[in-house]
Amino acid sequence: MIYLDSFLYYAFFASAVLFYGIGINRVGEYGVVGFPRFLFIFKTVGSIFASLSLCWLITDKILVPLNIQEVLPLLVYLILIVFSSFFECLVRLTTNKVSTEFIISYLVILLSIMESVSYLHALVICTGIICSIGIICPFIISLKHRLCNNGLTINEKFYSIAFVMLGVILLILSVFDISWLNIGVIE
Repeated sequence: MIYLDSFLYYAFFASAVLFYGIGINRVGEYGVVGFPRFLFIFKTVGSIFASLSLCWLITDKILVPLNIQEVLPLLVYLILIVFSSFFECLVRLTTNKVSTEFIISYLVILLSIMESVSYLHALVICTGIICSIGIICPFIISLKHRLCNNGLTINEKFYSIAFVMLGVILLILSVFDISWLNIGVIE
């Protein structure tokens, strides 16, 4: 049950895009050009899960017993470079297309490891964060079609309204997470 709660929390209620700002610039780009290609998603998700697995193992077995958790961001950075480069080479060899993405992957792995208590919990949090990015994209795409339906170019108006819409979605999702609704506060 805790895994389902964690998944729902990071996918909807504390969306990484809305609360932490992870990938907010890329979600805006996805809203402009549509969803990314399948190989881009495969490369990004594959490098995230492979790096998360190795980083969690090293963190759990080496960094925590030695009490040197401060090097975790550097460790995540180095391991993600290796896996991201490997998957990038696979994509380039098979399709001759470039699919680079690093900062979202780095922040997703870092947040997943920092917020988790076990390896399975880290995987659930990571999956929730990835799903939250996928959940926000259709809203941005529909807003783009709504604002630019007559062939106008995308300008500052789209981006300002997109950020206001993301703020409204954030308020809608977090409206039930206020302390005055708790019964114990009134007594």
